[in-house]
Amino acid sequence: MGHLPLNLLLMNPIRILVFLTASALASHAAELKISPNSTTRAASEVEANYTTTHLYIDEVAADSIPVTIFFDPATTGVETAEVFTNLNRRDRAELDANSDGIEDGILPPEGSLITAGDDSHYFKAHTMSPGADGYYLTLDASKTGAYRLTARYKLTGDPTWHWYNNTDGGGKRDHCLVVSPADARDIRLYEMNVFNVEASGDTFAQRSTLEDLHNATGAAHNTNNRWDLDYLLGLGSNWLWFQPIHPNGIEGREPADGWGGSANPYDPGSPYAVKNFFEVSELMTINYDGSHTTQQNRAASMAAFQDFVAAADAKGVGVMLDAPFNHTAYDCELSQYGIDIFAPAGNPDNWQPTDIIKDREARFYSADGNYGQRATSASNVAAAPDRSDFGKWYDVIDVFFGRYDALVEYDDDGAEESSYTNEGDWLDTTTATGNFDQITQGVWRYFAQYTLHWLEQTGVPAGSDLATQTAYGIDGLRADFGQGLPPQCWEYLINKTRARKWNFVFMSESLDGGNVTYRSARHFDILNENIVFPLQSAGDTWAYRSIFEDRRTAYGQGLVLLNNTSHDETNYTDPWLANIRYQVCATVDGLPMIFPGQELGLADSSSHPTIPNFGYDHYEENFGKYIPHFKRWNSMSALWNDTDFGNDQLYPVYQGVGHARANSPALRSSNRWFIDGDGSNGQIFAVAKYQTANASPAFSDVVLAFANLDRNNDQSDNFKIPSGLAPLLGIQDSRTYNVKNLAAYQTSTVTGRRDTWLWGSGITGADLKSTGFTVFTKKVPVTVEAWDTAPFEAQYLKLYDVTPPPVTATPTTPMAYAIGTEAVFTWSSNAGPDDHIADYLITIGTSPGGNDIANAQSTAGQTTYTATAAPGQTLYATVTPVSAAAISGTASAESTGTILLTPDGDHDGDTMTNAAEASAGTDPLDPASVLRITSIARSGSTVTLTWPSTDGTPYMVQTSESLDPASWQDIPGSARTGDGSDLTHDHTTTAPTRFYRIRTAR
Repeated sequence: MGHLPLNLLLMNPIRILVFLTASALASHAAELKISPNSTTRAASEVEANYTTTHLYIDEVAADSIPVTIFFDPATTGVETAEVFTNLNRRDRAELDANSDGIEDGILPPEGSLITAGDDSHYFKAHTMSPGADGYYLTLDASKTGAYRLTARYKLTGDPTWHWYNNTDGGGKRDHCLVVSPADARDIRLYEMNVFNVEASGDTFAQRSTLEDLHNATGAAHNTNNRWDLDYLLGLGSNWLWFQPIHPNGIEGREPADGWGGSANPYDPGSPYAVKNFFEVSELMTINYDGSHTTQQNRAASMAAFQDFVAAADAKGVGVMLDAPFNHTAYDCELSQYGIDIFAPAGNPDNWQPTDIIKDREARFYSADGNYGQRATSASNVAAAPDRSDFGKWYDVIDVFFGRYDALVEYDDDGAEESSYTNEGDWLDTTTATGNFDQITQGVWRYFAQYTLHWLEQTGVPAGSDLATQTAYGIDGLRADFGQGLPPQCWEYLINKTRARKWNFVFMSESLDGGNVTYRSARHFDILNENIVFPLQSAGDTWAYRSIFEDRRTAYGQGLVLLNNTSHDETNYTDPWLANIRYQVCATVDGLPMIFPGQELGLADSSSHPTIPNFGYDHYEENFGKYIPHFKRWNSMSALWNDTDFGNDQLYPVYQGVGHARANSPALRSSNRWFIDGDGSNGQIFAVAKYQTANASPAFSDVVLAFANLDRNNDQSDNFKIPSGLAPLLGIQDSRTYNVKNLAAYQTSTVTGRRDTWLWGSGITGADLKSTGFTVFTKKVPVTVEAWDTAPFEAQYLKLYDVTPPPVTATPTTPMAYAIGTEAVFTWSSNAGPDDHIADYLITIGTSPGGNDIANAQSTAGQTTYTATAAPGQTLYATVTPVSAAAISGTASAESTGTILLTPDGDHDGDTMTNAAEASAGTDPLDPASVLRITSIARSGSTVTLTWPSTDGTPYMVQTSESLDPASWQDIPGSARTGDGSDLTHDHTTTAPTRFYRIRTAR
């Protein structure tokens, strides 16, 4: 039967066995339903068949998200039902539980042989509990990874497992659980080409280097620094997506006059033609020396990259590498990993890391003419990619990952040519054909080493603790043409990586969108899909909504890269059109992205590369579009040197958006409600965002976000909060609200605009629903004065509850006096569920209404305050509550006076010191309040003592026969607690003479 669970999980149509008979099936179809974020079946549950759940956790915080599974086999006589999944089992992807010599993440053991509870495999069976209409189980997602889930059952007296995938005639698919790091939602991306960003010209000598990116010692552009990590953070971005940093191929480089031309090849060549996946291009360091060996220069570049990552780690900047696993340069080197994986045992032929892969192991690649076969020699390797609907990249060759549904094996101008759209999970795992033997498995292992290698090189070795994983090393991978690999391969690569670094993020390039990108969404955290194209044509708010809703429908909670251009796409003729799209995209969940130079005025002002474009020195044609050239030395020096007034304001507008996004959990969340104005102004994009449904804005972030889609005209409209939305935002009719613009335009001279209340004295919740509020958005100004007073900006209006907090209780002290120089005042809050009191201001004086001791002193939210003054002074206090919105309430009533007494004084003249009275529980302010025996009488052998008490004071009777200080002893059983009345104690004694006294038992 082979490896049955793999076939069931991956839907190999050739080898699925159907065990159910027609008589065994009930009248309705079998159901396997998933309720994420729930410990019970939820109304939002989804059928498991080819669906995906995206969850987000923080392993450092020990997050655990419940997932409830319901299974109805739709048949009678079920003896047991089980969930079969690898959830939380990423660490076992690289193990070999059945000792077949293959890592279980590549080929899992046969599932039918795995018994419930067996914890030794990559997949585990979990027994379900019977319940109403079926079987139930709740599992907790606690480890990031790419997982699959199905179910199975046995009938009474039948040892055969029946799988959900085979029910109702077969063809059902597994449910995928993509458990992503929570901080993936927080990424604000900036794409980066090391050679271009700070280059001062278009020659090798003028290139920028890794050292330039963080102003390292010796960086060539330190004297004219423009771009560095502080520039990035100032922009509001926090992650860098690097175009490939690896040495690029020399063989097969594209000639400067195009494929088939006779001109010299582009220098340095395409970064996507990777020559060695485990090295940094020797040209990326300022320390490159032409007289050194390649390995010496690569070592210098590796050190430069490690230094940069360390600098990025120190500033909290994420680093995302970019690698095309589906193809390599013609002259791609083995590396030591290639020798370890592919060389014959003992390496008898002395393979070297710099040997070319195709010359040592051509089966690494696809065969020319049929991508469903492996090459047999260096002479018949295939140009990439497998599909041919947009041509070939003749500087790279295609890597063979096996035969699978989405592989375009050959060009037939028909069904096979469209295979890349195939959503099937079939993977040919047979070894007899050679399609999935040790060589192909070795290809999977080879690329699995990629992320592990770069984590090792940047401070995250195997066995690193969670804190190290979180804070150090590279942070993500953009998988170039990620849609082109088998899903099972990506799941293996992802889980091996996450076992090393839990919060490593994976982004797939899957530009076809639709079903193809949905396939990638079943294992990737982020989707670099084709949103760029509808964004280009979006002209009104409804078009933008459609873009976002379409992706929500297709990918659920999967994150989409919100890019309006990239290294493959042209820019806008007007740079403000790109900025508008950035403003809009930054309001929804996903990753807003900036392409280098957009914040400086990058614009495509022509349709031909011989006419200067505003931005880069050189452009190339890409499917009829002209994009910044990345195959030759290039620079954006024109942007850095630009003095055009209209572009100077782009950076602060982008900055406002980026910082608002960074500071607003609501903007980053997936909770949204698109809102319409009374005038249905389609040129104002409007959406309400909230951090937590039904939570008060006083405690949870709420933002009403607006963007002007018309850069040439002011726009306005009146917006009301829909009655269905108000509860989600936590808005209460009787409360008062106000807003500040998190993204307000600010510069070094235009300040304070993000701290300005925009709704005057505020608007009640009732009025927000009935009459609403007016939004004015301004056009792009053409004068400095207009920018200072009416700038073009995003309006991300953070909603504050500005209802004054209720008066606190009157502050008190334990007694009307305090011994020493300190008096402790306490009070209680009268806050309701919508009152978020962040601070209290206490005023204390030595006379009623005074403030000479404390004048509105902050207590940092504490409901107690210790005042210090001189003995003999009487203190009076009031407390004013302050809300989280910095709104002060009314001051409390003033406390009664509290006098400070010296410990050894006798304020009331009753012969007991103030300290002694405080200890005894008597009042040092009242001469009649003193601790003394008021009555003592003897009757035979019984002595009865009486003394006054104070409420709550513990007392003990002591006795002595001699008055010797050392002779006093507690009388057992004499302990009493005062209640304000007289206390008595009877003591039996035969001594002719006995002395008594009372002590407080404090």
